[in-house]
Amino acid sequence: MAAPDPSQLKLYQFYTCPYCQRVRSVIEDLELNIEMRDTLQDPTNREELINGGGRSMVPCLRIEHDDGDVEWMYESADIIRYLKQNYG
Repeated sequence: MAAPDPSQLKLYQFYTCPYCQRVRSVIEDLELNIEMRDTLQDPTNREELINGGGRSMVPCLRIEHDDGDVEWMYESADIIRYLKQNYG
């Protein structure tokens, strides 16, 4: 399955989280346009994360595939690996 367009990705995160900072750094290095959803500043984003992914842990990458399936990827190392493999 081909990787979705980066516009179909959302990163649930917050500014001071060191693991989120690592992921944001890779996103910046790869020059990807991924929507950032802050879970501390906006309680709606936190609710979406819990309802969709099942946990409030950040970072979490929401991947909407072309067939409509949604994948919730936790763990900064996994997210970074995914981004580099598919967009690097």
